[in-house]
Amino acid sequence: MNIVFVLSRLWRYLNIYFLKPFDAVNDTLTSYLVFKKHGLQNNYLEIGSGDGMFSYIMCGGKFPIDFDRYRDIDLQKKDIFNTHKKKLPFNLDVKKKIRPLTSIDANQNHIKKIKEIGFSKKTIFCKYENLPIKKNSIKFIFFYTAHGLENFDKSVKSATKSLKKNGKIIFLVFDDYVKKNFICHSFYRKGILKNFFKDLNNNRYEEISGYSKTYQGWKKFFKKKGLKIISDSRGLSGTAWKFYDVQTRPILRPLIFFFNFFPNWIRTTIKIIWMIFLYPFLFIFFLFFSNLIFRSSNNCYRVFELKKS
Repeated sequence: MNIVFVLSRLWRYLNIYFLKPFDAVNDTLTSYLVFKKHGLQNNYLEIGSGDGMFSYIMCGGKFPIDFDRYRDIDLQKKDIFNTHKKKLPFNLDVKKKIRPLTSIDANQNHIKKIKEIGFSKKTIFCKYENLPIKKNSIKFIFFYTAHGLENFDKSVKSATKSLKKNGKIIFLVFDDYVKKNFICHSFYRKGILKNFFKDLNNNRYEEISGYSKTYQGWKKFFKKKGLKIISDSRGLSGTAWKFYDVQTRPILRPLIFFFNFFPNWIRTTIKIIWMIFLYPFLFIFFLFFSNLIFRSSNNCYRVFELKKS
């Protein structure tokens, strides 16, 4: 395990996710598997980029300490992050050795944010099921966990069509085991504070279940799409996913309101203290529950590196 990579990414992801700290653990592991285990190639096509922050940090970028995802939100919306009211008040160093040539997302606000970060050279707003990419034109694709998928099967077919022969694609997908570790969905199904836990689940269980399979299930799926597995890696224990599923979700809106009430210098001071307190615990948690060191046969997600035959 590359300890420097883990330490730096954990701090940088914690900076933008400090009110949902287990998001930082999750993204540190994902970035490690994608970037270090499998290796991105420069000028890759990214499908499901989100707001662009994940890939920018994964490839070595960092945001100022007084910036995070909770600056530009709308607490009146169900999805508080699906907005774009504030522009970035700073310029970023986007000249990295590896960066995406094109980023694709199905959310217009995500596209606006990706453009502002400026890490991706080009952005496309479209549905994942019908990518406007020329057939057999792409050498390398990173297919991230794309929110807003309407049909996973069609989206994979569309991505595969755009890939050149012998071109590579990295998929982040879920193992069937993950479905056993949704605390909020489990309480909802049992009728325990049903509406409360339904809101906390926010359709995550249903969405992720759409692209979770056993290893053999994924092997058969990719074979039908004309993709050959070169290698795969896996990670995140069920315990880690349980923490990720709940963490601060029940009090996230009040937390955001509390922090955003203060002037910038006070908010940033409290944030730094909060991060310094959490960081050692999160690092130890990562070591024990990422499944990189203390390995388990049960893992919540997989990264597949595939080649088009």
